[in-house]
Amino acid sequence: MKAYVLIKTLAGTEDAVLRDLHEIPFTEEAHKVFGPFDIVAEIRGRDMEAVVDIVTSRIRKVNGVSDTHTLLVVDSELDITQSSLAS
Repeated sequence: MKAYVLIKTLAGTEDAVLRDLHEIPFTEEAHKVFGPFDIVAEIRGRDMEAVVDIVTSRIRKVNGVSDTHTLLVVDSELDITQSSLAS
């Protein structure tokens, strides 16, 4: 299961949090962003329980993380050329 985790950090800790996120084996990608969140991370777990565990026991415990918002991906990769949206 894939999820995007939107992460708020304490001021000045963005780079350290980003480095620590890249050390978590379940992190596919992580990027600093502008907006209401400081970092967006893409994670993968075998199922929803694994994703919850990654967020609660790994990501939220990274020093400097102040808040998270998790978006679970519910669709698979879509081939838009074969969907009705391409018409």
